[in-house]
Amino acid sequence: MPMPAPSTPSTPAPSDPAPSDPAPPETEDQISVLGSRLQAELADILARLQVVEEHIGLCIVKPGELKPGACRLSKDEPNVVWPCETQAPREPSAEVESMESTEVFFEESAWSVPLLLGLVDVGRFDAFFAATLVLLNLGMQAAFTWVLLSDGFITEPFETKIDSAKIWRTSVAHDSKYLDLAETSLVSRVCAGDGALILSTTQATLVEHINSYLGLEKSQLTHSLFQPGALLCLLCIVLWSLCVGKELRKIWLQLEAIIGIPRSHHTIYRSDAFQVMSVHRFGLLIAMSLARVAIASILLIAGNLWLARTTSIADLMLNAVALNAIIDVDEMIFTAILPLQIKHAMQRLKPVRVTYGRRRSQRESVVHFGFFTALLLSVYLLLLVPLADAMLATKNELCGGNQTFVVRYNPDTQLSYGLVTRSSREYGHLSPIELAVQAHKATSPETTPDASGPTYILFSTNKKHFDAGSTRSMREESSEASSAFCLETSVLSESSIYSQDPEARLYATRMLKNAAASLGRANASTCQELSDQCDSPDARLLRRVCGETCGCVDPFSSAWFKVEAHGCASSCLSLGQQHLQNHDCQDVSTADLGWQRFWADYRIAVSSFVGHDITTFQAYDAANITIQAMLSGGCPVLSHFPTDVFTNAAFCTGLSDLFRPLASLCPQTCGCGASLPLSACPASCVSANMSA
Repeated sequence: MPMPAPSTPSTPAPSDPAPSDPAPPETEDQISVLGSRLQAELADILARLQVVEEHIGLCIVKPGELKPGACRLSKDEPNVVWPCETQAPREPSAEVESMESTEVFFEESAWSVPLLLGLVDVGRFDAFFAATLVLLNLGMQAAFTWVLLSDGFITEPFETKIDSAKIWRTSVAHDSKYLDLAETSLVSRVCAGDGALILSTTQATLVEHINSYLGLEKSQLTHSLFQPGALLCLLCIVLWSLCVGKELRKIWLQLEAIIGIPRSHHTIYRSDAFQVMSVHRFGLLIAMSLARVAIASILLIAGNLWLARTTSIADLMLNAVALNAIIDVDEMIFTAILPLQIKHAMQRLKPVRVTYGRRRSQRESVVHFGFFTALLLSVYLLLLVPLADAMLATKNELCGGNQTFVVRYNPDTQLSYGLVTRSSREYGHLSPIELAVQAHKATSPETTPDASGPTYILFSTNKKHFDAGSTRSMREESSEASSAFCLETSVLSESSIYSQDPEARLYATRMLKNAAASLGRANASTCQELSDQCDSPDARLLRRVCGETCGCVDPFSSAWFKVEAHGCASSCLSLGQQHLQNHDCQDVSTADLGWQRFWADYRIAVSSFVGHDITTFQAYDAANITIQAMLSGGCPVLSHFPTDVFTNAAFCTGLSDLFRPLASLCPQTCGCGASLPLSACPASCVSANMSA
């Protein structure tokens, strides 16, 4: 009977595992991120391993591809071989680029705030304030950029000053109204750098800036070899370009660090480091970086234009420093007012490692070299060279040519009159009015008047007398109303009637000091010391004071300037008339000193009267014939040449504005007693005519 089959115990069927809960999305994202990071790290390790293997000469071959002559490295690794013919490590291939890595720290700047905003545990107001500071930083730098590019800030090209210089030179620079006390023109004072200027200070400052910028002397009108302003400007532009270059490099490194962080839908920030960055935060940081690049580029261009148009050497360095402050606004905000929690979190943020190779370094060096070379050449050729040329052209318009003249237009006669002026003013060569001020300003013992009163100044008792005295003509000063007595014969002479009167003596001495100062002989104290100047056209005051020494009381002296209009006081001329009455009615000989001096001084006297050198006129030939005839023929020649060629004045009757009548020297030829008034003739001529 068959045995029954042994029964096997029945095992219960395995039950299906209970379904597990699905993993949350955050866990899936983390696993995905960890997997991607693991793959990246493994790829990096494999790449490094391959470089090491190539460096030591190993190669991996597939089974069956082992070439003869190659030997296995070990039995355990049959596919890793070492060429038997070399038996030594190989040098790395030229195509293999060695890579290096460096840590890039996130900069401590207001631009970096969006990195951590919303990730660190800070208060709501801190977060709001930090976001506001980011916008403030962006707004400030954008505003500075806009101002730098505005027309009100970027000055006009220097070439526009050339036209202004032309207008100033033709309208103001040579105007006689601006002639100073030392008789120097306004243009001479501006171009000489006169520190006492109160007019045209804009032009004086411009000339000073041009001279210092181009390294010119005050009278130099050509380019100098060394131009300190251009050199300093170029250095400041290089400095500013380096500041912007530093900013651009920081932006680029920040971009590299940001790009190297893995991205996902959510940001993972753990242990002061970014594990993953969200796409939105990444886009915001990229946009801000692009804004920074735009602002830095515009600041580079606008700043270089501003520096290139700065003509003051003192302002160049200040402007360069000011520009650097603009680009550092973000760091100032970070240091000064950023909330401390965000600031400390930024400082704790771990760096991101960035790799680079030799080729990249070479490319960066080429870019930097090309950029700075092109920048310097373009700035020098397009900005600084035209600026130097415009500066020199402006100075030529301001100070070139003849500076030593002033003009005045007479609208009634419609003529322009000119006066030759001094080339420059020197404190050691003061004009008469400057000497008067110097002697009375009382700033030192030497400039303080003594008990006798002012050395030169005649003070008036009121404004009315001041205006009258300061505008009175020499004819009015020498008339009978103003000169009751002849100063030299009545006061200055030791035996004169008023020589012991202290007030009269003080007045006459003061007048003599002014006369000496007007002739450039301020140290002279007597009429005899100044006698050689008596016949000078400009010695009017000397003839007014020293009437006896200068021949005003002598009717037989040279007749030139012996009239009231040229300083001879009426009281002195009256004394001369008294002397004339005791003279015989006879013509003087040709050897008479007064006759000889009159014709010898003809050219100087008439030239000063007409205001031109008469020798340049054709009429002087006729006048010279008359002069030679008078010198050789004497008084009788007056009947052949009775009038002067240039003044049309009769020699016998004289000219009240220039010379005394020659009738006192030639009474017979001039017809004294018959056709001439008695004041011009000796009394004996009248008696002779009556007896005849």
